[in-house]
Amino acid sequence: TCRMEGTSPSCIPINPSCDNTDCPKGTTCRMEGTSPRCIPINPSCENMDCPPGTRCRMEGTSPSCVPINPSCDNMDCPKGTTCRMEGASPRCVPVSHSPPLVCHVLSRW
Repeated sequence: TCRMEGTSPSCIPINPSCDNTDCPKGTTCRMEGTSPRCIPINPSCENMDCPPGTRCRMEGTSPSCVPINPSCDNMDCPKGTTCRMEGASPRCVPVSHSPPLVCHVLSRW
């Protein structure tokens, strides 16, 4: 950086710190003595972004994105439909408006 010393500009070295050190993805800066060092971040679900329809789960010491088991619990169906499981997949199906089936018992005397 440049600093004025009296009437003359002078270049002086910048003290190295984590503030002026860019570390690659998956690492973080930590000062060791007077030197900044990039060290690996312990992988966890806290620093993992999973795509929609998946969630993070630790498998041993590694985070992994795994599919969310589909169910009607996490399904929003449009008005006039309801969720039903068809095999292993939730589906929105039209609500039936037919009258309920009523059985009448006829007695013959």
